[in-house]
Amino acid sequence: MSGPRLRVGRRPARTALLLSIASASFTASAEAQTFRGRVVDERDGRPVPTTLVRLVGEDGKQHAVSIADSSGVYRLRAPEPGVYRLEAARIGYENFVTPLLEVAQTGGVYPIDLLMRAAPLPLSGLTVETRAATREADRQIRLITGLSPASMRHRPIRFPEIQSHLDQGHLLTDLLRWSNTVGLLVSNRIDGPCYSLRGRGCLPVYLNGMPIERDFVDGVPLDMLYTIVVVTPTDGSMAYPSGAVLLYTEAWLR
Repeated sequence: MSGPRLRVGRRPARTALLLSIASASFTASAEAQTFRGRVVDERDGRPVPTTLVRLVGEDGKQHAVSIADSSGVYRLRAPEPGVYRLEAARIGYENFVTPLLEVAQTGGVYPIDLLMRAAPLPLSGLTVETRAATREADRQIRLITGLSPASMRHRPIRFPEIQSHLDQGHLLTDLLRWSNTVGLLVSNRIDGPCYSLRGRGCLPVYLNGMPIERDFVDGVPLDMLYTIVVVTPTDGSMAYPSGAVLLYTEAWLR
């Protein structure tokens, strides 16, 4: 990775960080403005694979999402110059948020390593799904899709069922293949898994509202997912009129 690399730990100074990423961008290759780096354990520098990394604007809107690979490498492309922050989440680690990061020019690579702190205790809300949590998730699903989960053709796949498949070492494709989603056909193609309703094309897949490529789908770690929603064309969602598979983490539905 060319140019100096910034390693972001807990509570770095905002001003110093803005200066550091600006200087790093000047030595990077000319391309779309991109955040790139590794997610590592702050204690020993080991990679933290399958960390969910999000690029979020000042207004809280998500602009890009990535999942760290087996070497802890993530890559996020900013849509335009502006001010952003990186958010990282992984089971067994504290959620991490950088200070605001300024993208001051068009093009350039911003090499930033994220240092994660281990959390020895289970994260709150991920051990037991309460009725209150389910109601809040359903409320958010109504806002996102314009549909009540109770009125949809297929019920949402809840956290306990996702955990059950995680315990058996299954991938997302396995979970959807063996779920009770009637009419959902799951097949593996060269460019990734295809989820279709009665064989009619492949449904687009979204992670926390962001579309993801099919070859990226089985890289989504089940232990990060809280709810999965399959929307069909007959449900009548104005947001997803052709249907979709929607994947959500707990933080997104809070």
